[in-house]
Amino acid sequence: MALRPLERYKERGENFLYDHPVLKGFLSNGGLFLVSTVSALIFAIGFNCFMDPGSAVLSAVQADTGVDMYALASGGVSGISQVIVLFLELCGWKDIDAQTAISILYFVVNVPVILLGFFGVGRKFTLFTLINVVETSVFLRLLTPDLIPALGAVFHLVNANGGMLARGLFGGVFTGLSSAIAFKFDFSTGGIDILAYYIALRKSTLVGKYSLIMNCISMSLFALLTAANAGFDPDASFLAFARILYSALYLFASALVVDSINLRNKKLKVEITTSKEGLGSLLVAQMPHGATVMDARGAYSGKGVYLVTMVVSSFEVNHLMKIVKKNDEHAFVQVMELVLVGGRFHMRPVK
Repeated sequence: MALRPLERYKERGENFLYDHPVLKGFLSNGGLFLVSTVSALIFAIGFNCFMDPGSAVLSAVQADTGVDMYALASGGVSGISQVIVLFLELCGWKDIDAQTAISILYFVVNVPVILLGFFGVGRKFTLFTLINVVETSVFLRLLTPDLIPALGAVFHLVNANGGMLARGLFGGVFTGLSSAIAFKFDFSTGGIDILAYYIALRKSTLVGKYSLIMNCISMSLFALLTAANAGFDPDASFLAFARILYSALYLFASALVVDSINLRNKKLKVEITTSKEGLGSLLVAQMPHGATVMDARGAYSGKGVYLVTMVVSSFEVNHLMKIVKKNDEHAFVQVMELVLVGGRFHMRPVK
């Protein structure tokens, strides 16, 4: 079957890069650096616009509207950083610059977890995770509503039209998108994401639910320390734990975005009905998975056909479909999502 012009040029480009490994490595790593930068920008904007725009912005809005303004617990390492800042305030350090402290702590808390990624996941994974963490730490300090009025305007607009409910939703979408982009290219945004990625790889399941569990713990500590800083005043304590409801919305939105985009551990069952006897062997030769081939007969035509069954990861489906279409244009293909896969299943290793 003749290739279409776009596919032909793509194949020529792949062949050229295959013959020039240095250029291929430069372009690949440069692309990952660009993706890491975009991920860090999205996270910093989402956090500073919707989750914690800073005490100056919150106080100004509170003065204008007469409504109490609060930072939301973000979960992850940024959430742990928020918890540490609250603990320091509880210990008497009241004049701490919260945004500067969160920026520094975001990097410091990530160090031991990055070591886990280096030994437990992959070196390239860890390198670009570290790059992302450094970029995020810098952007968290530079992209603040105090320094960039446009970000403050976005906060005012969202808060005026939806309050903490909208802030939690938009914050979850932004930070979830940041993590999902990183996971899509086999690195992470650091911290709890590394732990979640490590566990998900070992259990061969989706990442989002593990991030959700660990983030719930940091959110609970955030509410407890906020209440403690208020002297466990009944009204203040109630408000502290009520804010967790909005933060929970943030976490669910974030986890949903991550698991919707990052499909590395999602398994699909593919059934192919074909008249080509050797298609099953061809798929096994070009895919890192086994297959089952059964003799069948078409109910309408009465002709003998072959039924090929294979389980693949979601990111491998397009490659499989190209192989099938190239060798049998008339093959009938069904793709079904699986809840659980037992036994040995090859997963592309993370470098």
